[in-house]
Amino acid sequence: MIFIIKNIMWTANVTINNNTDYNLTIDGVGPGNTTINATSTTQWSSQEVHNTKSLLFWVEPNVYYMQGNLSFGPEAGVYIDRGWMADNDQTISMTINANGKEWTQNSNGGESLLAWNEFSAGGDITVSFNKLGVSPW
Repeated sequence: MIFIIKNIMWTANVTINNNTDYNLTIDGVGPGNTTINATSTTQWSSQEVHNTKSLLFWVEPNVYYMQGNLSFGPEAGVYIDRGWMADNDQTISMTINANGKEWTQNSNGGESLLAWNEFSAGGDITVSFNKLGVSPW
């Protein structure tokens, strides 16, 4: 009896554009953990099956202005949540494009952008955070 094992390579290519006035710490399971300054970009690739990233926006270290989440993988699809902001402070917009499907978040609440079977082969994820106005804080 002969068994043939085929190695299927799964890869996600992630780009995060931080066009806000806040530093952004990306931390969690899978590669890509980093901190970028305001108005900066970071990129990474992952072949990990499970990727969950906290998206932590701050000016003063460990005092978070907004905390979001990005989860993706061949078994999970793609889920994004910009992070909670007070109703009178919806000053950051987030747009995600995952394999050509786009969604913009301007208010509280997340989105399961792609189901597991829509991301099972991997692909490209681009997330852009943009400032909408002046924060009342």
